[in-house]
Amino acid sequence: MKRKGFLCRPLILLFSAGMLFFQPQALAKQASPAVMQMKTIEGQRVLIPAEGQKTIIHFWTTWCPPCREELPRFQSYYDEKHADVELITVNLLNVEKNEQSVKRFIKANHLSFPIVFDRTGDMMKKYNVMTIPSTFFINEKGELEKSVVGPITVEQMRSWAEKKS
Repeated sequence: MKRKGFLCRPLILLFSAGMLFFQPQALAKQASPAVMQMKTIEGQRVLIPAEGQKTIIHFWTTWCPPCREELPRFQSYYDEKHADVELITVNLLNVEKNEQSVKRFIKANHLSFPIVFDRTGDMMKKYNVMTIPSTFFINEKGELEKSVVGPITVEQMRSWAEKKS
């Protein structure tokens, strides 16, 4: 019986430490990656991050439960029409089943905000995305101000958008 306790305690501690590590948390500030020009799924060209404008960049997939839960929040935020903030979401198509299933998901969920496909994982690498969902807040100068791993709220987006740089 003592041996079982001897093995369980370290495993519980290891699991607990892991849970602390994987909780949604702000990432350390880092240099913003180079500007990338991409096309939305509608064919519109966008600069990521937007030049001279605050930009929220959100990485997601259709098979990620927290992503699915928070996408309506991004739609609500987008519908508020924040003229001074560009919202761009990035679907990690490189880890999805296929493009058609993602497009069906977008249509079924009435998502109208700008969505770009990361077909090769290049954007994911440039932003060092290791966990989804991940959101990056970039100021007008193109500097990364804040990044969050895990779901975020409309209030978090509004609060950052309204903050003076």
